[in-house]
Amino acid sequence: MTRIITGRRAFLAGLAAAAFAPGLAGAQSLSIKVGDRDLDLTVVRPAAAKGVILFSHAASASPDLYAALFDLWSKAGFMVVAPLHVDSRKHPRVADYTLQTAFPARIADLAAAGGFIASVAPGLPVAAAGHSYGSLGALIRAGALEAMIHGRDPATRAVVSFSTPGLIPGLIGPDAFTQIATPSLMITGDIDLVPGFVSDARAHLAPFETSPAGGRYVWIGKGVDHSFGGAIYGAGKDPAQAAALDQAAALSVVFLKATLLDDAPARAALAAQASTPTAEFRRR
Repeated sequence: MTRIITGRRAFLAGLAAAAFAPGLAGAQSLSIKVGDRDLDLTVVRPAAAKGVILFSHAASASPDLYAALFDLWSKAGFMVVAPLHVDSRKHPRVADYTLQTAFPARIADLAAAGGFIASVAPGLPVAAAGHSYGSLGALIRAGALEAMIHGRDPATRAVVSFSTPGLIPGLIGPDAFTQIATPSLMITGDIDLVPGFVSDARAHLAPFETSPAGGRYVWIGKGVDHSFGGAIYGAGKDPAQAAALDQAAALSVVFLKATLLDDAPARAALAAQASTPTAEFRRR
């Protein structure tokens, strides 16, 4: 046991040293068609990709705000593909959509981006990831809301969700996550609230608590809110929340390497992961 924990500490220390380095090497922007729409994609390619992460941003946000997270994933060997959704403040047609009417467009965006991944990175394992509204799309790729949306992607082998919307009457009910079969890592906080949607931070735990047991992990940051005090957008002013994001992001790399790449040190690190003074960690 001592040997495993020592290896895990060294593994995580290396990730923490690389976490949120400035710059975004290998990033490019390109456009593909989704019906009559142009879909802009941010694509970050490492020198030698071992896997791919399809990332969906939060409502009104945009891929560029997550540059530090993409940089960390890219340095770990993952290609990142991130659509610019129609509800983004940077989308030229944002005035044509509400958060509600953007939902089917978001699902179509992810399907088109998934097709792009299949064409440019055939054979590489794929994970879906997202933040806030975007995390719902990532979970749908893994089988959430399957009875309503039919958005499951058979190529999706893992999902990482930062601050899920939780249960939303009329859209996300108690059975929404019962069809998720892929390994999942949830990242949230004990003060993760969304005005008008989530008034109890515990509501974010619904995907973890109601999806089938096995391969389920959740990290709950202490004193962490919906955006890590803005740190997830690269604009945080709270050192404690920024440090918590570094820990959560490093854990996401461990999870992705363990589940997508079957990396032995990562599997040992994930198996040994426990709660820390920064966050509660659970598995089921």
